[in-house]
Amino acid sequence: MATDSGSGLRVSKKHETWRTLHACALDLVDTRGYDDVSVEEIAAAARVSKSTLFNYFDSKEALLFDPGPGDRERWQKLADERPDGEPMWASVREIIRANIAHNAATLTVQRRILDAAPHLAQSTKAAGERFQQFVQEWVDARVRPDRVDPLCSALLVNTAFAVLRTAYLQWRPGDDAQRFLGLLDSAFAEIEAGVLDLPRSRTGVASGERH
Repeated sequence: MATDSGSGLRVSKKHETWRTLHACALDLVDTRGYDDVSVEEIAAAARVSKSTLFNYFDSKEALLFDPGPGDRERWQKLADERPDGEPMWASVREIIRANIAHNAATLTVQRRILDAAPHLAQSTKAAGERFQQFVQEWVDARVRPDRVDPLCSALLVNTAFAVLRTAYLQWRPGDDAQRFLGLLDSAFAEIEAGVLDLPRSRTGVASGERH
């Protein structure tokens, strides 16, 4: 038991160091700009050595955008909270929304940083891709493969994350997190109201006119 306690304390301290470095990086870069902040300054602000910093992060971009420790466990908890029998689309929507709400403060700062340094956009993809992969794996495990076409499963998840990305792109730097959540809710509502159900009759009319 003592060994387990010691191991748990070490993990907790590692997570705390990760969070401190991440917070210092966000604060400094948000205040002064990406190009005007060095890795050495971030390490100093976090009161660790540069070598310690690189034990946690591969680069300055990673300091700003890497997924956090314990994220997968938190995603699993969000997924486990979805009730049995809930429509899969609703489950995915609520998992995504809860994750955004949890990260709202960080996302707001990251959005401002990206507006000032758009070349960093590629660095943001890792966290989003890991989260989407988790959701896809969870959906695939929850549905019966003999009853659900993998195409439909992938389409559902990809559509939900397209909604998320669309809302994010409509979110302006300087807007608060509630604005993002509002855009996300509106975007999901539009999909659920049938915005993707394009007027099929127009295709039929066009086809008829050609005859």
